Amino acid sequence: MTDVLSITAPIFIIIGFGYLAVKSGLMPREAMPLLGRFVLYFTLPALIFGTLSQMQVSEVIQFDFLTIYAIGSLGALLGGIALNRLIFNTDLAEASVRGMGMSASNSAFIGYPVLLQVFGSAPTQPFTMALLVENILILPLALILIEYGKRDTGTGEPLLQVWRRIFMRILRSPLIIAILAGLICASLQLPIPSALDRSLEMLAMASVGTALFVIGGSLVGTRVNDSLGSISLVAAGKLLLHPLLMLLLVMLWRDFDPQLEKAVILAAAMPMLSVFPIIGGNYGYGRQCAGMLLVTTALSFITLTLILALMG
Repeated sequence: MTDVLSITAPIFIIIGFGYLAVKSGLMPREAMPLLGRFVLYFTLPALIFGTLSQMQVSEVIQFDFLTIYAIGSLGALLGGIALNRLIFNTDLAEASVRGMGMSASNSAFIGYPVLLQVFGSAPTQPFTMALLVENILILPLALILIEYGKRDTGTGEPLLQVWRRIFMRILRSPLIIAILAGLICASLQLPIPSALDRSLEMLAMASVGTALFVIGGSLVGTRVNDSLGSISLVAAGKLLLHPLLMLLLVMLWRDFDPQLEKAVILAAAMPMLSVFPIIGGNYGYGRQCAGMLLVTTALSFITLTLILALMG
């Protein structure tokens, strides 16, 4: 257990530093979105591009991991929607927002640091595949379902426009751009100038600590105002149902790289993405999404520690 805590504790200690820095007034809460943009637009893309450009494309894409993560995440999304509609009788739009919270992991800000601590080296392969599934399959599908639910009430735009807008958002994502650029450079074996490579490396070094610090600072001021029932369901769905689906698929699937088998379960065990309240806020669910993010992130320290202990 001490070895496991040596993995999870540093991550949540840095999150705690971010929380205390904002709570004490040492840093303004308004600075967190700016630091988040720094991570999202500079440090993480530098990390992704710098690592992928030096790999073989065949070393990045692993069919078994990609398929299991896609099926498991899709099951968590649709299962989350069904459970929320069945238990709380919510409409399709609200159930889809909660289903997104149960199926889209915070791979960029928490997933990468955890995998880095577990495997001791840059987990570029599982990290890249998780990002691809989340950004190309889960998030667009969840947004389409939300828009469709709003459309049923007469407040949504035509679905064709929704698809076009979401597709353009995916293409403009700095993480997706970094992945595509890195894969192109790797497939064409384009050399990276040493000065640029060193600059990317220096930016990448700032990604993990800054990302965790931002998570902590962003939680300041968040209150749990929604019903404990709905929050508990979403938290349980994200921290338990999502990784359990991955575990079941890994057990039923053919054997593949044991490290990737562990990574696919861990990737699903992360709390939901940090922009969850922002996305929910666009549809009028920002306050309840913020409460869900707070509770799920806090509980993830316990669940991640237990999952790692069970994995040995």
